[in-house]
Amino acid sequence: MPSSSSRGQRPVAARGASVISSIRCSTVSSTRPRRPPSHPEGQAVVELALVLPLLAVFTVVIAQFALVARDQLALWQTAHDISRRVAVATDPFGEAALLRSPRTSIDIVDGAVTVEISRRTNLTFAGFDFLRRSITLDAQVSMALEPQVAFTSDVGGDEFVARGP
Repeated sequence: MPSSSSRGQRPVAARGASVISSIRCSTVSSTRPRRPPSHPEGQAVVELALVLPLLAVFTVVIAQFALVARDQLALWQTAHDISRRVAVATDPFGEAALLRSPRTSIDIVDGAVTVEISRRTNLTFAGFDFLRRSITLDAQVSMALEPQVAFTSDVGGDEFVARGP
């Protein structure tokens, strides 16, 4: 039987070694073009340019939310002030008639005053009203009517008894 080397072929062990060495050679000496050096400053500018519109819209939405929240808090404070004025008034029904308006309802039932206020507020986008949207804010506050207490002009006089320790 003729050997494999007599036919012009290498032995199997030699063939495997040459494949391994050719693989090693191909990985060591690459013919691919080298990559140009990256510029991280330019990449940061591009990323900022992509994110900046989203950041601007997010900031405007947060600002609009803060404005609506401020209006709602002011409405609650106004309803509280009106209900307090009616609750401590000597004539609560007369005071309620003075403070009533088209957007304010004041009800006195069972020794409590309830004030409801509604207000429409426009939603603006960066100060411009091109959205043409508005929402209605409502506030309701209830407070007990205060009993009328008659004070004498001489509160600290002879009638006042101080308690000791």
